[in-house]
Amino acid sequence: MNSHEKVIGVKTRSMKVCEQELDMKVKRVYCHISKEKKTQLIQTVLKQKCKIKKIAKDLNINYATAKTILHCHKKKEINFDEQSESKRASYRQIKNDSRLYVQIKEGEKIINQYEYFDAIKRNS
Repeated sequence: MNSHEKVIGVKTRSMKVCEQELDMKVKRVYCHISKEKKTQLIQTVLKQKCKIKKIAKDLNINYATAKTILHCHKKKEINFDEQSESKRASYRQIKNDSRLYVQIKEGEKIINQYEYFDAIKRNS
């Protein structure tokens, strides 16, 4: 048997390298998941305690994608609600005669409220 003859079923190292290069060139197809689907997934799994696999199938989402969305949500505490009732902090330009009030809240309960400039004058 010649060394140049091909043996069926045996792969050489160069053949394996070529296959690996071809596999690397194949790209996955990614699809965008809308915010509505993400929020629906998170709400049904976390609040209604439904199984991820069932909800992912109902929403037509890949199971691994659904798991990733939930993992990211738990890790980062992503908030998908665009309209929040109260902001953490905000600012705007004030007029000379206007009063600036500082309000300290814990949840919905107001703990302390005072006029900012009066507090500065008292501390000076």
